[in-house]
Amino acid sequence: MQIQTFQNPEQLAIHTAKFIIDLVREKPTATLILTSGDTPVLTYKKIVEFAQPADFDQVTIVGLDEWVGIPATSKGSCSYIVEENMLKPLQINSAQYTFFDSLSSDLQAECKRIDNLLFEKGGADLIIVGVGENGHIGLNEPGTSFGNYCHVSELAEITVSVGQKYFTENTALTQGITIGLKHLLEAKVAILIATGERKAEILKATIDQEPNVDLPATVFKLHKNAYVWLDEAAAKFI
Repeated sequence: MQIQTFQNPEQLAIHTAKFIIDLVREKPTATLILTSGDTPVLTYKKIVEFAQPADFDQVTIVGLDEWVGIPATSKGSCSYIVEENMLKPLQINSAQYTFFDSLSSDLQAECKRIDNLLFEKGGADLIIVGVGENGHIGLNEPGTSFGNYCHVSELAEITVSVGQKYFTENTALTQGITIGLKHLLEAKVAILIATGERKAEILKATIDQEPNVDLPATVFKLHKNAYVWLDEAAAKFI
């Protein structure tokens, strides 16, 4: 796990965007698992700024997770955040990307669909994630096995509380559907990005503790090619 600190969110986003663009230019058919949340939005905008649409015309993109029961058109969905900030501006063909159907009547079948796609691709070439204030990765909450592939999760209280920021009114959130930590471990490159002082304590704990399921972010210590990129505020206690 290689840790690097940047002066501010913009410098982090520029570095991350250029890394992803370089990876795709080296392997045009790369499979990317992309996250939602506030932190990666600036990275996606920098990718749009620096890349050419042709750079991404052969990639496969998979969304990291979704809130169960929340439609893809919601501004709080992974689908909406990634599409609006990166996929549509780069004019990426919709046939090249997929997200969990959070409204599916068979969520286990959705998990198997994404699992099978990633198995067919030989795993992800890159996965990028943020970290929750309780250390969750994607919607893999504390207590989740590192051996899980895609699965439905019961959301922690803090995840439900923090998740309200993505919605204009109080929204019932109980479950998530998410890429599992086993897919992260099998990805060729894993990147965790975090900004802001509110992430500083959980990041210090992640670095101090041995890998354990009570702190999902510690899974990065088990990955052979993992990067943790932080701004100075997030790295405050490191």
